[in-house]
Amino acid sequence: MANRPNVTYGHSTNVRSNGGREWATRQVFKALSFGSPRLTARLVETLFFTPGSYVPSTDERRWLAQGEPFHVRVHGRKICGWRWGAGPGVLLVHGWSGRGIQLHRYIDPLVRAGRTAVAIDGPAHGESDGRRTSYFEFTDVVRTLIAPDGGLDVQGIVAHSFGAAAVVNALAREKAAMRTVLLAPALQLRKTLVDALERHGIPSRIYEKIIAGYETRFGYSLTRDDPHRCLGDLRAPVLVVHDRHDPVIAHVESEAVCGRFGQVTLKTTSGLGHRRIMADADVVEAGVSHLLRDRGEAQAAVRSGSLESRCQASPLGDREAMSCCTLKTS
Repeated sequence: MANRPNVTYGHSTNVRSNGGREWATRQVFKALSFGSPRLTARLVETLFFTPGSYVPSTDERRWLAQGEPFHVRVHGRKICGWRWGAGPGVLLVHGWSGRGIQLHRYIDPLVRAGRTAVAIDGPAHGESDGRRTSYFEFTDVVRTLIAPDGGLDVQGIVAHSFGAAAVVNALAREKAAMRTVLLAPALQLRKTLVDALERHGIPSRIYEKIIAGYETRFGYSLTRDDPHRCLGDLRAPVLVVHDRHDPVIAHVESEAVCGRFGQVTLKTTSGLGHRRIMADADVVEAGVSHLLRDRGEAQAAVRSGSLESRCQASPLGDREAMSCCTLKTS
């Protein structure tokens, strides 16, 4: 994808291994890395760049059935999405090993406020193509969908964790001005990845070579394009919501970064952890309020009840985007 970077960041930011498993993994990698560095590198990519599966709940399956499916192609892969409503688009972006429908609590209030909610399954996630993926590939998917010629008229984004990191990079690269809500974002992504790799005993000579390979292939730099370095380049207000006791992405990481930038507001919760923050009613209301710029409108939309009928949206025409990406109704 010309001029649209793609560095692979594939370890699961959503899982913390226990001490015993980490010790065993360290011993395996210590032995392998000296005897067979190529095998070690392949194993690292398999373990850290392959997302787990996510099984939607009954409510999530119901929302998917009500949505209008569409797809895009990015780097030759089919990326699946769904839309509800009509009007300016709000993109819902999941984290590692998740699916966009996890953010379904935002759909109804957005539709009632005259917006189109757009949820996607990232590469190698859900119904989209692929087995392995990366931070940079996620970035390119977001860049495709928010492009002015993309047909979705995206004017706002809600994103979680790893997906939030990709959104920051995409917005900075595209110089796009749209209000954004980042839930438990992985803002110090290189540090998060390196810490996980080193916890599992993977030598730096192995993982740095893997990272460098992705950087060369896709034209990104994991250091330069680390989200905390890009956050200040965002051109519209950003709301960061992070739980003080998040066991996956530490709250102090958001605390350390958000205060540097005047357009970024940090809202701290307690007791929601890393995933429940996506569905909490107060967080949803705050997020919708931020996106709509009107708290009264947001409260009315959040509290007015569930969407009763299937929302219709006009079909999207074929288009060409970077790297011959196409957006089509399914």
